[in-house]
Amino acid sequence: MITIQNKAECCGCTACYNICPKEAIQMKPDFEGFLYPFVNTERCVECGLCDAVCPVQNPVSCDELERKSYVIRTKDSHVLEHSTSGGFITPLGQWVIKQNGVICGAAFNNDFKVVHKIVGGGGTHSLSDLRGSKYVQSDLTDCFATIKRYLEQGTTVCFVGTTCQVYGLKKFLRKKYETLVTVDLVCHGTPSPKLWDKYLEYQKNNYHSEIEDISFRNKTYGYHSGTMRIQFKNGKTYYGSARVDPMLRSFFKEISSRPSCYQCYFKNLERCSDFTIYDCWHADQLVVGLADDDKGYTNLIVQSKKGEQVLEKIKQDFDIYPVDTERAIALDGIMVRNAAHPHPKREEYYQDMDRDEVAEHIEKFIPITKKDHLIEWSKKIIYRVGIYRFLKKKMS
Repeated sequence: MITIQNKAECCGCTACYNICPKEAIQMKPDFEGFLYPFVNTERCVECGLCDAVCPVQNPVSCDELERKSYVIRTKDSHVLEHSTSGGFITPLGQWVIKQNGVICGAAFNNDFKVVHKIVGGGGTHSLSDLRGSKYVQSDLTDCFATIKRYLEQGTTVCFVGTTCQVYGLKKFLRKKYETLVTVDLVCHGTPSPKLWDKYLEYQKNNYHSEIEDISFRNKTYGYHSGTMRIQFKNGKTYYGSARVDPMLRSFFKEISSRPSCYQCYFKNLERCSDFTIYDCWHADQLVVGLADDDKGYTNLIVQSKKGEQVLEKIKQDFDIYPVDTERAIALDGIMVRNAAHPHPKREEYYQDMDRDEVAEHIEKFIPITKKDHLIEWSKKIIYRVGIYRFLKKKMS
């Protein structure tokens, strides 16, 4: 029977929840809002499956091969514009669906909660739902069990998630499937759904409107200056960079992540996925002669023979440049091998969250300076008058 005595040892992957033959496990939020497995002892028969599929307790083996790295970007300008980085997932998903397959990744539901959705297979969800970063731990519900049913039918399935989620899926499945393609995202940590809910409520109250659309890392001022963009049903739009936006600021200051993120068990170059992706900030330094047009590129590590084969089939959809793996990691991939550093006031941050409005609460722990506000205001003004790109080029 799985018991969580140290929350840093549970990544919330749902493998135990999905494997239980007696449905004795539920995923319930703690006071911070993170989901943990809770065992109904009256239904539990102590079969041990939940412990056996825990990826923290049971490491997953990785393929033995020379990892290959690329700087990559979709050729589809619309997809690129609406992607966080270089738009790797959409062309991959298009290929999967052409194989009569399905792709599963993080998306917003109707209430803008972050959940994993399955696209393809005759469903109503779109690949556009999976585009863009969502800096919140997604609710996987029964995705693992659903994916297994597809795989048992011989369906091609692509799963996209944080590294711990990919490891959890692999442990849950307990055997290899040739039709499974996995992509793990190099992760900076995952804030709680509770924090996200409180942030959304704050924004709706502030703008006196329900929300129409959200982009965590909108290329408002270009790829290198991503902002939170929230479009409201009353026609208003909010923009805020990590300098001033409470949610992004909490994320990047590493004060809001799940306890397991601070001692992540999955921080290695060698991973059990087929592909690893992370932001590419230095494309012009990694690829000789490549100009950085500020539209975004993605760093891609091919982790398996299957990954090599799939990339060969979809490479015509990308601008793709081979790069040195260690140099790419040195420039852009510090989080490939390193976990988030816990903020000294992290425990206090979550303990007191229910007392104040979320923006006021976050201001107590990671205050926004006058300089931050001035830079944010100035950026908006010079962008509106059309000289932002000119100044960026001068400063670069």
